[in-house]
Amino acid sequence: MPDRLHDTAGIEELLARARSGDREAENALFERVHARILALAKRRIWDQEAARDVAQETMRTVFEKYREAELSRGFFPWLFTILHHKAGNYLKRRRAEQRRMVREETPWPAEWEAAAAGPDAEIAAIELQEALERGLKQAGAECRQIFRLLLAGAGRQEIAAAFSGEPMGTIDSRISRCRARMLAFLDSQMQGSGDR
Repeated sequence: MPDRLHDTAGIEELLARARSGDREAENALFERVHARILALAKRRIWDQEAARDVAQETMRTVFEKYREAELSRGFFPWLFTILHHKAGNYLKRRRAEQRRMVREETPWPAEWEAAAAGPDAEIAAIELQEALERGLKQAGAECRQIFRLLLAGAGRQEIAAAFSGEPMGTIDSRISRCRARMLAFLDSQMQGSGDR
């Protein structure tokens, strides 16, 4: 029976048959691959809904291109590269949105704006990065964990889960306190560098 054959066929065999037009093999191949891609997307992206979207985008791209794709390194390495790019694009967009929201909620000190717009923007960016690293070292374990989660794209629910399901009000207070501490530290660093 064809269904039994597809249940026991290896990925390479299913792939070869699917690429030659066998619809049953194609369905079997994509059923097997989807669960694996979704599991990997969930490991990379904490937001479950976003992980499902990224997995779906990956599957769509794979489905559109797998017949003509150059697979000299194998099907899975090619597939995982697509997933890697889709997840990376999602995380970049998410970070950009978070930065924009932080800027809208917390006005940047005028010195920061001037440093970012001046001819020494690259030096200013390096100094800011170094200040951020120093700020994280002195921020304490709780704040480091919150910033790590935020930078990974975690939402309030994921942060609450990381802190044993504390109430949202407590989580919001933690985030606000840590952000205020970091901004105060960065402000003191920027003022100190202006005195030099």
